[in-house]
Amino acid sequence: MAPTRFLCGLIVAISACANPSPAEPSAVLTADACIVRLHGKGAMGADPVLDDGVAILSPSGNAPGWGGRQWLYATDADYQTARATVADTLQSARCRRVVIHGFSNGAALATMLYCRGETFEGRIVGVVIDDPVTDNSSRGCTPAPQVDAVLYWTGALADAAPPGTTCESIDWTCAGDTVIGIDVFADDLGLTIAPSPTAQHQWNLAAPEPRQWLYGDPPA
Repeated sequence: MAPTRFLCGLIVAISACANPSPAEPSAVLTADACIVRLHGKGAMGADPVLDDGVAILSPSGNAPGWGGRQWLYATDADYQTARATVADTLQSARCRRVVIHGFSNGAALATMLYCRGETFEGRIVGVVIDDPVTDNSSRGCTPAPQVDAVLYWTGALADAAPPGTTCESIDWTCAGDTVIGIDVFADDLGLTIAPSPTAQHQWNLAAPEPRQWLYGDPPA
């Protein structure tokens, strides 16, 4: 399969970048605790749902891409637009404690939010960086000290984009021109690479950290 569609075309049973419910969000739901899911390139947002007292919020990206939406964040203008989309989502749901869970292209945006020390007025308690595009979003990382983070990696992207691969050549959306690789990416973040439970490029929605951070739940 051509590498230009690796992110959203590798998996047969599930689209690699698909949000669990790919529809434009329209409903309004409020909750004290929220998880914001930032989808990958080619997916869409979804209506909010309440899951055991936690609002799951899934905004759509700030630009079209691969037949769906994507997150642009490389320039300051694009980053501010993406940040505003997340901020509006939190405001509409009246979230007070928030975990950002980004996947693929959305994980790179989550990385940039984390590395720029974004807390959305003190509401962010943690960031899940889930099988990210390993671009320059991690460079110069200076996170807010009160925000936890975890980095999950399936390994599925490693062969398609070894370090030094140009993003344009594989039709990836990146900060910077080339992929830096997971090892440098993790070093920038100051995080240990946590193996994802699947070898396929897909969400790790079973990650325990969001509820641990939101409620102090012990590890399973």
